[in-house]
Amino acid sequence: MSYWNGKRVIVTGGAGLIGVPLVENLVKEGCKITVIDNFFRSKPENLSHLALEIEVLDIDLRDSLRTRAVIHDADIVIHLASKVGGIGVYTSAPYSIMSDNVLIDTNVLQAAMANGVNTFFYASSAHVYPHELQNKIDAPIITENDDIPASPLLSYGWAKLQSEMQIRCAVYENRNFKAAIARYIGIYGPNQDYDLQTGSVIPVFSHRAVKYPDVDFTIWGDGEETRSYCYIDDAIECTKLMIEKLDDIRFVGPFNVGSSEQIKIKDIARKIVDISGKDIPIKCDMRKKASILAQNCSCEKVYKSLGWRATTSIDEGLEKIYKDVEKRIKQ
Repeated sequence: MSYWNGKRVIVTGGAGLIGVPLVENLVKEGCKITVIDNFFRSKPENLSHLALEIEVLDIDLRDSLRTRAVIHDADIVIHLASKVGGIGVYTSAPYSIMSDNVLIDTNVLQAAMANGVNTFFYASSAHVYPHELQNKIDAPIITENDDIPASPLLSYGWAKLQSEMQIRCAVYENRNFKAAIARYIGIYGPNQDYDLQTGSVIPVFSHRAVKYPDVDFTIWGDGEETRSYCYIDDAIECTKLMIEKLDDIRFVGPFNVGSSEQIKIKDIARKIVDISGKDIPIKCDMRKKASILAQNCSCEKVYKSLGWRATTSIDEGLEKIYKDVEKRIKQ
């Protein structure tokens, strides 16, 4: 019998990029799912096809009383909810980003422990790592031990790091409590925001290619900065393996969860143009420059512990996202 069959699982942020395909996967596994989301960046319609199989609650997790009232009677909490946005959001509202995320994480963690939900998964981020390790093209490979001494670029990263420490302390203090932490790196997939101002690189480039020539194909800076991207199906597989490992040990991670395949932003642009089949000139807007020039995170630790590697190639993933964005734009 599957580890997951019959498990009662609460997924916060379950209507988002990672949440929806994760919930779909767990429903197929036979889980009883409750999704908690405030639908600030997502839509209830994202889960409408599962309406008869899951419970969906519209809750603002900044409200501690409401959070404690709904996080109970479950075997596992998978905590994905977070206040997120593009780089412009992070830099223009650092206080609200940090304070809201620390509040959300604290409320969810306290509610789980108070109500006897003793298996906890936390979605952290590569933004916890020092900016000094990511602000040059030839940046070193980052391992999980490089989080200290701490100096994240964004308040979002500071909030994630603080919440990671809270979870570590909770596991240490409460012998019935166990937790796993994944530092997600460049997760992408269907239904991602493709808005030209707020969206992420891959769906935004796909949007520009689909709408060309009505929209120029422009990238910020010279496109020389490097990233690694992990397709959502791979990230979900790793998430499940980490939670299953909690049957053997009380604390799993933090693990970098991503791909070791590095690619330049300008090469992503070229690949998406090729997928579109159009003759599109790529323009560089040199007035805007990336604040992170390289994000080269090692995922060897999770491989050694769980035998997991991302297997979806960037070419395969980009084609899926282009088709998804094209379908949504033309609806």
